[in-house]
Amino acid sequence: MKILTTLLKRNWQICLMLISIVCTPGIAFAIEPIATIGQPRPKRHAFLNNGTILRVVSSHIQVVDANTGEVVDEFGNLTYDSDVVFSPNAAHLAILNYSYKTRKTNVEIWDANIQKKISKWQAESDIDRDAVFSPTAPLLVSYADNEIHLWNWKTGESLGKMIGERRPLEFCYVRENGRTCGGVSDRSSVFTLDGKYLIVASRRPDIELWNVETQQLEGHLEGHTGNWVDGVAISPDGKYIASFDRIAGFVYVWHMKAQHLLWKAKSAIGSVTMVTFSPDSQRLYVASRTGVRAKIGTNPWEGWDDRVRVWDVQSGQQVDMLETEFRSLNEIVLSPDGNIVLMHFLDGVVLWDIEKHQERNVWADFVEHWFFVKTMLSPDGKTVVSASPHFIKIWDVASQQLQHLISAEDYRFDGFAFSPDSKTFAINKNPWIELRNIRTGEVETRFLEYALDSEEVVFSPSGRWIGTVNYWGDIIILDLENPEKIQRVHRRIENDSPYFQYIAFSDNDEYFVASGRTSQNNNRIPLIRLWKRVGNTFVLEYIEFGQGFNSTPAFTTLGDGTTVLAAPGEEIQIWKLLPKKLELLTTLNGDGPVQFSPDGRYLFANQEEYLQIWDWKTNRPIRHSSYPSYDSLSQDGAVLMSYDYDSTEQYLIWDTKSLLSFLPYPVEPKGKQFVTLGQIKKNQLLQNFPNPFNPETWIPFELADKSDVTIRIYTPTGQLVRSLSLGIMSAGDYSSQSQAIHWDGRNDKGEKVSSGVYLYTIDIGDFSATRKMLIRK
Repeated sequence: MKILTTLLKRNWQICLMLISIVCTPGIAFAIEPIATIGQPRPKRHAFLNNGTILRVVSSHIQVVDANTGEVVDEFGNLTYDSDVVFSPNAAHLAILNYSYKTRKTNVEIWDANIQKKISKWQAESDIDRDAVFSPTAPLLVSYADNEIHLWNWKTGESLGKMIGERRPLEFCYVRENGRTCGGVSDRSSVFTLDGKYLIVASRRPDIELWNVETQQLEGHLEGHTGNWVDGVAISPDGKYIASFDRIAGFVYVWHMKAQHLLWKAKSAIGSVTMVTFSPDSQRLYVASRTGVRAKIGTNPWEGWDDRVRVWDVQSGQQVDMLETEFRSLNEIVLSPDGNIVLMHFLDGVVLWDIEKHQERNVWADFVEHWFFVKTMLSPDGKTVVSASPHFIKIWDVASQQLQHLISAEDYRFDGFAFSPDSKTFAINKNPWIELRNIRTGEVETRFLEYALDSEEVVFSPSGRWIGTVNYWGDIIILDLENPEKIQRVHRRIENDSPYFQYIAFSDNDEYFVASGRTSQNNNRIPLIRLWKRVGNTFVLEYIEFGQGFNSTPAFTTLGDGTTVLAAPGEEIQIWKLLPKKLELLTTLNGDGPVQFSPDGRYLFANQEEYLQIWDWKTNRPIRHSSYPSYDSLSQDGAVLMSYDYDSTEQYLIWDTKSLLSFLPYPVEPKGKQFVTLGQIKKNQLLQNFPNPFNPETWIPFELADKSDVTIRIYTPTGQLVRSLSLGIMSAGDYSSQSQAIHWDGRNDKGEKVSSGVYLYTIDIGDFSATRKMLIRK
């Protein structure tokens, strides 16, 4: 009986395990990423008095050695929506988590020097990153609904609100050449050194002085010429106040005791983003960011202004200017001894040695994830490239190390794409398209002045053609074998002419497709335009009105030669390309990016924040291990890259080979008879992968019955190159890399063959089929 009970228990456990594998595969397989690209993205910084830096990243706070850049400690738990506020000397900090559901803020107060939580409480209102610590008392000030709230940060006790007749907030900033509008909010505030007064700068035309003890508005500092005051700082000795007008680029310095303006100066070509005093109160550091740029011909852009200007506080004279090759300056912080300026840019964090007037350290091993930064995994899954407008970053997946940091050198990078062989990538460096070596980052080829502001760049699967769409919606095709031949397949002449945004080549280079919109009777109509390659020229085939896609589509060619297009939009539509129109085959509930499996049977897509593989012919989602939604996928689908939104804001690399090895191929039932899962209905020769290739490739095929199989490889003139006799093989699917036939790119004599087009033929009894492949070296 005991043995029977044990067997029943074991069988029940096995059943539960099988159920968990089928229903909750992500849990059953305990999937972990195989690589992480980039360090956690920095958000804010503060110096401690012991020579270390507090760096806020998405999931926690790091303690960083200022000399080496090494992370020496970590503390705190942050979510994507957390805010962090530092006290004036960074000895304390607040972690703020506001809940939109409860309308309350959970507050944690930490002693930053010993990384210990000393207080935790909940506020009955929103407290965000505009909150400010008092330098003398356990007092925290926050802003909500145009009111100023006071809190005891040790106990969480509400100390009331400031009271006073405030001047109206201005929704729009009016300037000579236009206006800028935005939310009405308090922008910046600071306590006086003795903690008696709170100085508030906001989207009002003045600076407010609030008495903390009486909680009353006592007066204003008059003198701003704009109607927004965007920021304020106080000197360490408490004698001076600095404020700035971001849009106009002016900085103001006030005498605190006399409450009058000492001087005002233009401190930016573009806009001022931040001001801070030196520890001795003698210098004012003003950060600026580029506004409007100008460009003539192939010269670099002019008007870059991502600099730090240094002003003498008493005289109002500019005495220095700090400048690096980095752009989009977000933040500046001075060390307590005044020897270092930390400058946080879009692509890197620079520690600047003030005495030596040079960079001391640069941290750039992180990835931004926003509209103007494009990050992709190479087709072979071995490299990650991220391109912002100002820098290219190249990571090696195996080592997870940043290999190259390449500056745009006062130009701008835009759209980019990998070559199919993963040896180069094409990138728009306005006004050129450059081909760069993926290992070195060096320019190999440059197309001059043909791709101004190209936002979308794609390679054809053979690697011969590059398609681009520029800012205005013009489309250009470049021929790498004939660089002088530039084909402008579409030029947007007028505002009501078609505007295109997304483009792609078919998997056999036979078609080129673009999606866009046009205006008809004041209505915006989506459209797809299709070109067919005739020789080496792409000729317009037809226009399909009322259809479109909102990201890069994918192609596959079926065994009968039919070309199929998967177009992501609100749903994924799969179209068959006919001579004069598109024929809708099916619609899938998912979104892009999309990619067909090498044999064309399955479609990789995203659905509700997870990867979903579809047997698109039957409109059936395949049950598989749970992976997060992907940003990029290797050519064979074996390596996936996703972005960690919820935690570290890093790119994660996943091994998905198990998905390819065990993908089922359900065959439709006929009548009441069900065909065995995986049974093949007919012989097929499938497209080799990768293609183009160097030096090796795999040739997939399917066998309906047990047969003698031979594959022969020929030159285009019919000369036999290699014969691969496989002998008698069982019926089945030989499309995965582990089952497909491997060719090492050598002839029957063992010699490496030259680059070019080759034909491969399969003979299975009476069945024979031929396809093309390309070796590119």
